[in-house]
Amino acid sequence: MDTNNSDWKKDSRLNNISKEKLDILTNIISGANGLSNNEIIPFFLKQTTEASSNGIYFTDAETELIIDVLKAGMTPEQRKRIEIVKRMSIMLNKKK
Repeated sequence: MDTNNSDWKKDSRLNNISKEKLDILTNIISGANGLSNNEIIPFFLKQTTEASSNGIYFTDAETELIIDVLKAGMTPEQRKRIEIVKRMSIMLNKKK
């Protein structure tokens, strides 16, 4: 995915997700650019923890939708990485 390209935000399926959440997502995507598989999980955890501490949570449905939209522009390697992040998200949500 070209993290410098924000065309993914124009997907109509994202219309019901708040601007605040889309901004957080944009920051996560930009910040993850160039990270290795070993770095992406700690980075994701830090970002979601910061969002949660500010009272911002993504529902399971929002997470699934966002991942589906983002996958459309990803290479197979990037899709693999996003699946790792997705599994981590599911594990974290079960702990709540």
